[in-house]
Amino acid sequence: MDANQKLTQFMDAVSRSTDAQIAQAERDAQQEAEQILHEAEARCKADAEQTTAAARSRITAKYQKRMSQVGYRGKTALLSRRQALLMKLFAALREKLTAFTDSEDYLPWLKKLLEQNPPEENATILLREADLKQQAALEQAISVPVSFRADPSILLGGLSVLSADGRRCRNHTLDEAYAEQLRNFYRNHKIDGGNE
Repeated sequence: MDANQKLTQFMDAVSRSTDAQIAQAERDAQQEAEQILHEAEARCKADAEQTTAAARSRITAKYQKRMSQVGYRGKTALLSRRQALLMKLFAALREKLTAFTDSEDYLPWLKKLLEQNPPEENATILLREADLKQQAALEQAISVPVSFRADPSILLGGLSVLSADGRRCRNHTLDEAYAEQLRNFYRNHKIDGGNE
């Protein structure tokens, strides 16, 4: 199994794990909101039984306002928990990608990218600054003359291939794969941010 398949399996596992953890967070937040509502109802009922008919209309208005606030707080708490969980899970993915670029599997993976997506003559291979030291090893995977250049936008790793005329760029970076996984998660779960 090559590194791409391992990475794909890992990203699929993260998506499944994320779904399960978010579902649990939603259930927990729903239970908390129901408990708050239950306590608010109990207080309002006790107050209503002890007041006159005139006071009941005021309490009803206060109760409706309180319920709206409780609902808003419950939804806000749920969204905050979901976002924190999502960022925690994707931070773990980012750490694993960083560990991959520090592993012995990283250079063979870069070579395989170039072998499977051969650049055209006089193309420019864009890498992280730290990966430029692998230039000699990467040149062995290419049969045409190319140049290498650091790209400060590549933070995690991988490479991009800029055509000789500078008009086309094929992005094979881990940065783009990570961003695409995050966009897909947002899109698949109908969370704001999936179309960005």
